[in-house]
Order: sequence, then structure tokens, then C-alpha cells
Amino acid sequence: MSNDNQTQNDEDFDYGCECAMELLNEPTEDRLNDLIDELDEDGMIATEVVYGLLATILMSITSEDEDEDEAH
Repeated sequence: MSNDNQTQNDEDFDYGCECAMELLNEPTEDRLNDLIDELDEDGMIATEVVYGLLATILMSITSEDEDEDEAH
């Protein structure tokens, strides 16, 4: 894999993370629709963007679980 491809993959992953954080910070249907429209402009979403979304959401869920465990 070339450096150009890796750089683009990293940028896509970071973008997916940013989108997930925006949605987690403002979990509204309008925000979700805005993100879907933005992500799907080209008719497809890069795999790395999806990985970034999933990774951020999973980390959020995991940290919430840890917070609940500490509260008990």
C-alpha cells in the first residue's frame, strides 16, 4: 500500500470518528440525516469512514459501561 493510500485511509478514518462524535454530542434525527446526506454524496461511503464511526461509537459505549461500573 502506498503512502498516498494510507494517508487517505487515515483521513477517512478520522473523518468517520469526527462524524460519530458530532452525532454522539447531538443525537438528533436531523443531525443523523445531515450526516447521512454528507457521507453519501458520492453514492458510497469509504470503508475507513465506517470503521471510524464504529470505533468511536464502540469506545463511547465502552466508556459509558466503565462509568456505570465505577458508580456501583
